[in-house]
Amino acid sequence: MGALAIRLSIDAVKRTADVPQKKPGVIDADVQRTADVPAVAALARLHMDVNTPLQTNTKDGRGMEAAGDRAAVEPADKSAVAVLGLDKAGEEPKYRSEFSRLEDVQDRCKSVEREAKRATELADKARVEAATDQKEKSEIHRVAMERLAQIERHKRSIENLQRQKDELANEVGKLHASEFDAQSKVAILEARVEEREKEIESLLKSNNEQRASTVQVLESLLETERAARAEATNRAEALSVQLQATQGKLDLLQQQLTAVRLNETALDSKLRTASHGKRARIDEYEAGVESVHDMGTNDRLTRGNKRSKSTTSPLKFTGPEDGGSVFRGDDDTSSQQTNTEDYTKYTVQKLKQELTKHNFGAELLQLKNPNKKDILALYERCVLQKS
Repeated sequence: MGALAIRLSIDAVKRTADVPQKKPGVIDADVQRTADVPAVAALARLHMDVNTPLQTNTKDGRGMEAAGDRAAVEPADKSAVAVLGLDKAGEEPKYRSEFSRLEDVQDRCKSVEREAKRATELADKARVEAATDQKEKSEIHRVAMERLAQIERHKRSIENLQRQKDELANEVGKLHASEFDAQSKVAILEARVEEREKEIESLLKSNNEQRASTVQVLESLLETERAARAEATNRAEALSVQLQATQGKLDLLQQQLTAVRLNETALDSKLRTASHGKRARIDEYEAGVESVHDMGTNDRLTRGNKRSKSTTSPLKFTGPEDGGSVFRGDDDTSSQQTNTEDYTKYTVQKLKQELTKHNFGAELLQLKNPNKKDILALYERCVLQKS
């Protein structure tokens, strides 16, 4: 059985040796089928087992001893070993070429293994590269999708910007239209302003002319007022002179009246010492004296009225010849009350004349468009309080 196995192995080696040689680096399909790695390894082990006793037998002549020892160890295979030894001795020259061919086949198998390993490495590298390429492709695809998404977003943003641009263009057009309207309105308003300025200038000219005419009128009125005031002052001075003369006459009459009263007192004392037969004459005389006294009282009232109209006549005390004094304040008070009751009946022109006569024309001119009430208040404040 061992010889049969060896023969089968040798036949297999022959079949593999008969395969034509290929170029290095190229693996044939038949070689891949026959040169399987486990089969080649088994053949190599078998060759080593068969060749080892032959080598020992040829070199040092001790091959048979080793075979004998092996036969002693394994008695069941002694016959097989003997047959093998004989066959080996007869077949060794015959199969030496086969063994050389087998070695060539082994070398070729090793080279094929190397090529296969290299091809496997290349395939692994190719797979790695393919995986890398696939990853890169997927990455490129992802980047491309992102770029497409960005492009879509940019397109949408461009559309939005275009829409905003159109809206802004519309707004700019509206603003230009409104600016044109505003400019037209400004031009109209400027024209109106120029017209108003012209009107204002004309009004100012007319106003200045009116002012000039008014100033002239006021100056003429002032001149007439000054002339009237000077005339009133002259009249007042003349009246003051006349009043002083009249006052002198009144003083003289008062002295005469005092002398009459003294005579009356003397006559009265004489009459009291006279007889009762002369009573009738005395009564008649008293009646005459009373009439004279009444006349003197009327003179004093007239004098009081004239004194109330003058601002330069103070209260006077008249002294009689005997050194006495007669006070005339009551008469002046009664005359002042009469004048107070009378001035409310004055007209506006009369009041103005009175104020001018009493040197209050400046205060009267300070009043603008005065009525009778204002002139009466000024008369009370200036004339009556001073008097």
